[in-house]
Amino acid sequence: MSVAAAATHARVTSSRARPFRAPRRGRATGDAAGRLVRRVRGNRGGASVTRTRSGAESSPSGPPPLDLVVFTVIVDDLVFADGATRMGVLGGGGPQTAFGFRTHPGDFSVGLAAGVGPDFPRECADWLDANGVDTEGLMLVRDERTNTSGAVEGEGEGGDEEEGGSSWEGGGASASAFVARRESALAEKTNAKQPPSPSFRPTPRAWQITEHDGRRTQVWRTPANAHLYAMLRPPAETLPPRYRGAKAFHVGVHPERPDATLLKALREKVIFGGDDEKNEKKNASTRVLLSVEPFTRATRPVSIETLHTLCSAGDVFSPNELEAVSLVGEGSPAELCRRLADAGAKIVCVRRGEKGAVVHSAATGETWDVPAFLEDQSRLADVTGCGNAFCGGFMAGLVSGESLDRAACWGSAAASVMAEHVGVATVAAR
Repeated sequence: MSVAAAATHARVTSSRARPFRAPRRGRATGDAAGRLVRRVRGNRGGASVTRTRSGAESSPSGPPPLDLVVFTVIVDDLVFADGATRMGVLGGGGPQTAFGFRTHPGDFSVGLAAGVGPDFPRECADWLDANGVDTEGLMLVRDERTNTSGAVEGEGEGGDEEEGGSSWEGGGASASAFVARRESALAEKTNAKQPPSPSFRPTPRAWQITEHDGRRTQVWRTPANAHLYAMLRPPAETLPPRYRGAKAFHVGVHPERPDATLLKALREKVIFGGDDEKNEKKNASTRVLLSVEPFTRATRPVSIETLHTLCSAGDVFSPNELEAVSLVGEGSPAELCRRLADAGAKIVCVRRGEKGAVVHSAATGETWDVPAFLEDQSRLADVTGCGNAFCGGFMAGLVSGESLDRAACWGSAAASVMAEHVGVATVAAR
């Protein structure tokens, strides 16, 4: 399915989306694109002004804040059920969510924040550029105390002590330029016969193994330790100013160990330091739209406190069905939504793969069952990243001010495009 075809599906599919509380399907009228945020765009390269229906304007002295910031880059080595492989594919929740977000016709901006290494493939950087993903938040992570096996060589030694000896060196607006600059620096050292110092941590890399029944197992190839997890979700204070001022964030977390500090910093934008009282006064006006997604199932029961932290941290909580069951037990999708809402979630989105998704608003009580759009199963190529693409499309709908069911339709449309490609979709999102 092309992006254009998926967008058409998303505009008209309310005739297929149905509320759980109503026995009959009601056909919605109007075009989803008609309710998009109205934008007045000036010179993209310099002084530009963006207006929404609320009349808010960005600063004319520079580019406006990003609409969405996403986290995590992983280079995936894919293993399919028939034994076929595909190596070095751009993956991780960040690029996949960014693609889903960019499929929406609202022309929204999205930035990627993640730690990468000198081995970050040029093909991956080219994909980010082709899909209009801002990569100023793409950072090399230097750590002179950590060897290639991930073992800490010194304790309490070394120059930079941020994040256990890390220092974060930012990228640029162009991912390809970022890679070219890295390659140029390495070439200069090679020509001068200098050692490749300082050392940087490698780009996170993992096997993604898919079984015949659709189950997927991730096995880390990069040593799994605290340094790796920090690269997946960079500390809030390392984010560039445009990222800190973003209108929305999407973050993947472990359900048993949600990064409460990062989530609070993003939710309240308390990432500049300074006076706590001053920050508190600004919280009401600086709160942003935050989407939280567990990236795996809980392996053991979580405490009530952890479940509340996980569900209440943001505006949207979006597990898949197996992840939801691991948190609140067996039940119908609607029941899962209500239990998660009772635990503190404001908007719940339970993703169900080929069965679509069920979305629920705690504020209004509405619950919608939205179908998947992959009608031709013969075109199914790879389901890796479909859930992230759904989250991106769903967030784009919410950012644009669309209704809950319409936003979910954009999510399903984005997921359908992702499902027809191995790895991230090769068609440009715009």
